[in-house]
Amino acid sequence: MNRLRQLLSTTAVRLTLIYTILFGILAVGVVAYVSYNTGRLIISQIQSTVDEEIAQIARQSRRGGVRQLIPMIERRSRQPGANLYLVADASGRIIAGNVRDLDREILLKEGWQVPPFDYLRYGDADPESKAIAKVFILPGGLRLLVGRDIGDAERFRHIVGRASTFSLFIMVLTGLVLWFLVGRRALKHIDSVSRSSQRIIDGDLSQRLPLSGSGDEFDRLSSSLNGLIERVEKLNTGVSVMSDSIAHDLKTPLTRLRNRAEAALDKPHDESVIQDIIADADGLINTFNALLMISQVETGARAVQFEQHQLAPILRDVHELFEPSAEELDIELVLDIDAEPTAHCSRELIAQALTNLLDNALKYGLSADQPKIEIRLFEQKGAPCISVCDNGPGVPEDQKQAVTERFVRLDASRTKPGSGLGLALVKAVASLHSGKLDLSDNQPGLCAEICLPRTA
Repeated sequence: MNRLRQLLSTTAVRLTLIYTILFGILAVGVVAYVSYNTGRLIISQIQSTVDEEIAQIARQSRRGGVRQLIPMIERRSRQPGANLYLVADASGRIIAGNVRDLDREILLKEGWQVPPFDYLRYGDADPESKAIAKVFILPGGLRLLVGRDIGDAERFRHIVGRASTFSLFIMVLTGLVLWFLVGRRALKHIDSVSRSSQRIIDGDLSQRLPLSGSGDEFDRLSSSLNGLIERVEKLNTGVSVMSDSIAHDLKTPLTRLRNRAEAALDKPHDESVIQDIIADADGLINTFNALLMISQVETGARAVQFEQHQLAPILRDVHELFEPSAEELDIELVLDIDAEPTAHCSRELIAQALTNLLDNALKYGLSADQPKIEIRLFEQKGAPCISVCDNGPGVPEDQKQAVTERFVRLDASRTKPGSGLGLALVKAVASLHSGKLDLSDNQPGLCAEICLPRTA
């Protein structure tokens, strides 16, 4: 009983049952319509035939009178497959014809005798014969009845009715079987999905909703939900990694900040200690600002104005900004503009991403002798691309994807400045612009490339 309730509670089963019932009602209506109209058609054909024969009898009786009518009726009665003929007097006594017995009340009313009535024909032992007939009152009170047996018509209608009923039974039975099979399959799939969902709710995000492989609506829904679960798992893992990274990366500067604050108590007039404290506080503020910007860019919470911009002026401005620092460090900073494409972008965010790439190159991408950083603007298959390449130690192949995540740094000892958020912000900006960030070897060094969508 519980299993039946579960079956009836599923949408697929309810829809199948509703369709079966509605189709069954429609089929019953069709059967009734066909049977009714078949009967009407047969009766109409019989009446037309009888009317034609009555017209012939009337023409012949007019020429020979009533005395010729009775012999004519006798002749017609004896013909093979003859209709019903009967001549009776005013009292209902049968004078001529092939009808042996019938209800005398039928002869009292002139015109068509419908519905069908019972009669008994000479030489016919079947007491359930039925016919329709037309009655005329002749001069002298004689009654003339001409009709036709409807046994064949009734048998035909019964055959149609039985065939329709059998077809209806087969159809309903097939519908019920399909209902059961579809419902059972749907319930089995839903039970499997429910079990997997419960494990996911319990915290096992490695679980995925099962797929039957049929590509039906259940599989499409499960695939979409699996993508959602995979995204949630990735975000959950990212949050855990980021939390650990925040705790690890901020512990040292906070400890250093506390120690310098204690030193400031011992040396209240030493301005250098206060300046160090302010520098550490600024570093922490910059870290949290970078985290906030990445979060705003990724979630779309940051108000960003997209317009058509020439990219070359943005690169020239950033190059001009970093040129003094490069000269001070004796670094060759090259700007190479191969094309001057436009892009539908945020000027502020593109400049910020380029600034982060240059800042990373200045910190980590310099060789011991003849350091060089090249900024390049070009088109690749019609899409505008910006690259920043250095000739430093580069990034190992297996770390190229990792360094674009938050707080990931190749300097495990954290001796170099930075928070490990620069490339994460660049990746977020590229993604917001429907572009991508690629890291490749410059042999030696690293080449970071941002490609934006092609402008229509």
